[in-house]
Amino acid sequence: MMSAQLQRPSQAGAQVPAPGNSIDATGPSVVEQQQTNGAEPLRNRAGESKSPFVRAHCDSLVAWQLLDDDAVNRAKRENKLIFLSIGFLASHYCHLTRQESFSNPKVASLLNENFVPILIDREERPDIDSIYMSYNQSLSGSGGWPLNVFLTPELEPVFSGTYWAAPGVQDDVVTDGVEKPLDWLIVIQKVLDSWQDEELRVRDEAKKMVIELSHISAEGTLNHPGNDFLPAQPVVQPQTATPTIDYSREVYGEVDLDQIEEAYVRITRTFDPMFGGFGTDDKFLTTAKLSLLLRATRFPKVVQDVVGPNDCTYITGMGLHTLRRIANGAVHDHIGGGFHRYSITRDWSLPAFEKMLIDNVLLLNLFLDAWLLSGGTENGEFADVVIEIADYLISNRMLSREGGFYTSEAADSYPRKGDTVMQNGAFYLWTRKEFDTIINDEQDSEIAAAHWNVQEHGNVGREYDPHDEFLNQNVLHIVKNSARLSKQLGISESEVKQRIRAAKEKLRAYREKERAHPEIDTKIVTAYNGMAIAGLTRTASALLHTSPNGPGLGRKYLEAAKNAALFVRNELWDEEKKILYRVFSDGERYIEAFAEDYALLIEGLIELYEATTEELWLEWADELQTLQIKLFYDNPTPTPTTANARCGAFYSTVMGAPYTLLRIKDAMDTSQPSVNAVSVSNLFRLGGLLGDKKYTYLAKESVNAFGVEMLEHPNLFPGLLCGIIPWKLGGRHWIAVGENPEATQLTVYHKAPRAALFTLRYYVPGRTDSWLSRRDSRTANFPQEEGFYAPSRDGTFQKLDDDDLSRVDPFHSVPAHI
Repeated sequence: MMSAQLQRPSQAGAQVPAPGNSIDATGPSVVEQQQTNGAEPLRNRAGESKSPFVRAHCDSLVAWQLLDDDAVNRAKRENKLIFLSIGFLASHYCHLTRQESFSNPKVASLLNENFVPILIDREERPDIDSIYMSYNQSLSGSGGWPLNVFLTPELEPVFSGTYWAAPGVQDDVVTDGVEKPLDWLIVIQKVLDSWQDEELRVRDEAKKMVIELSHISAEGTLNHPGNDFLPAQPVVQPQTATPTIDYSREVYGEVDLDQIEEAYVRITRTFDPMFGGFGTDDKFLTTAKLSLLLRATRFPKVVQDVVGPNDCTYITGMGLHTLRRIANGAVHDHIGGGFHRYSITRDWSLPAFEKMLIDNVLLLNLFLDAWLLSGGTENGEFADVVIEIADYLISNRMLSREGGFYTSEAADSYPRKGDTVMQNGAFYLWTRKEFDTIINDEQDSEIAAAHWNVQEHGNVGREYDPHDEFLNQNVLHIVKNSARLSKQLGISESEVKQRIRAAKEKLRAYREKERAHPEIDTKIVTAYNGMAIAGLTRTASALLHTSPNGPGLGRKYLEAAKNAALFVRNELWDEEKKILYRVFSDGERYIEAFAEDYALLIEGLIELYEATTEELWLEWADELQTLQIKLFYDNPTPTPTTANARCGAFYSTVMGAPYTLLRIKDAMDTSQPSVNAVSVSNLFRLGGLLGDKKYTYLAKESVNAFGVEMLEHPNLFPGLLCGIIPWKLGGRHWIAVGENPEATQLTVYHKAPRAALFTLRYYVPGRTDSWLSRRDSRTANFPQEEGFYAPSRDGTFQKLDDDDLSRVDPFHSVPAHI
């Protein structure tokens, strides 16, 4: 295969002939041939894009094209391979590749003359990124960005890789007999040679790879429901109408609560007891796994009995230990707030410096749950981290003046204002001399240096800095807390905290004044904004019920969440055509939304309804949910097709999405929760809030669609595993009756950490003309007396008492009975 050929260059580090000489030194160049044939030479079209990442390449020597009919048709017409590069603005390695390789004349000439180079922002087209990342992982077992893929004109993958060395960089590297890593010129030339010499073989292998990819990406298409789910279909004639389904019927499947126990067993095997997280190499935030760990002690008793109550305590403890390590580590920006993307080191001491909106929102939810697990008091453990992340999210680094949230902050920046060369992590690095000079107080400096591990010759290990990129530099991370320093120095802990706080304020002021901020990716993505709306709303709801200072912060965060929802509604939603868009950038909306945009926005709107009692959010969530089902749901049709497997669950793209080889269902959680995990949660919640049996049925059917995969690898589906519990056990649904719900019950609800299905419905007697009263057929039977109620299985409603509240909140004190 071509991948094997490329990984074994004939002579590592060999000089590659200059472009134009490698094919026929005496014949006309490709540019001359194009001009003779009447074809216009490629010109760089990156400036036409609205993506900040793509536009950053507008002065590149590579003649970048956009993914559109013009570029694809040109590749077909000229019978050229497409060179597709996928990346994102914040990425250090995408920046490095642009600076080192795409500015190289030889690389640019080879690409421009012999390929059609196309550039994509992965945050705009996650569907395409997902397909070709699966291909890349099938070749190398790993992934990353930039993702560089060579494609046939029909978009079938031929070869791919991530970061390749710039030409000449490997020439002086000593490898002790081991082949040197591939560099760009070797890769491009060998792909070109294969295409020119063996095009038929290359095309044949590419077609076979697409078939293999369809098998690799077959999640959610294997568990056909059969007659247990659908009425028998006549075979005489094809049926055009959607078959009628009894949504009150139960869904049966093999997955059960045992899969949660097995997932915990497998996840805990890879747990790092010393430093937290999973594995012993670089550490990713793995928020879905950590969320599953934190939920263990708050799952229903039946689930805890299956897992083992003592095991549940241990499992949640692993999650809390990891969060403490993350909060103390260098992935945490201790000066300005927020978190970086992942840690290059096992002990969280050296981050990849990108700051992503989605990572910070997901961590906000995790630290919020951790804080609530510990009691949710104003000065409780993790309270400061929760507030710091929320403040970072609503700062001008992440929040636009119009109300939408930006996507990221870049890893690279100029060390000082006026510098001309960017450096990885420059905004976050400190020499010891600089550190001492800025703080300008010997005792404060010594205490802060001991706290954050600031060393004379830097604190980055040489094994992680082969090119002296961080020579004498320090990345702040906590190695001694205030209690330990107090004991060591013989001063009060309050004094230690005050001195660290004083040092932090000086470092922050200096950084803001003297250093150039990393570049912000200012595009606004619907899915990411939905996540921010949900996270900030949950945080606000908890703080609004935390005295004495919580309510002020809560109102501020809730206002930001509502403004973001209004921004999405005004700028990314076409009310007349009922079209949701994914991206807003440069004053325009574009790219129709994917399933993840619907799912994550719906989640945010549900949170807003439960926090505010405002029906408009729930009404819009219901409208979007109907659309998501219509556009993306794998409805049970009489016979499967290549675009519909009749298994239930959501595809990531609409049928016939442009430039996509495959239609895929996303269920495995990665750096963000999977589409189907979020969608299942939404359907269960909306089913409970609206009394909609169809939504509840589709939620169960969606979980069951992945039954085959979950039985084999339950640990890969932490988000979807949470859907097994409401499927098998139902959920907890509260109804608040009256104009002013009691604060005690609201506090219990809003300060409950995420665990199993739990909803809060508001009902005001007499408002029969409201949308919600019309939408929910149960309303006529709701209680009329003020209070909090829970529905019983017989259709009646039971008023909640203190024992009910204590079952939800162990910290709720039950009055003594006389």
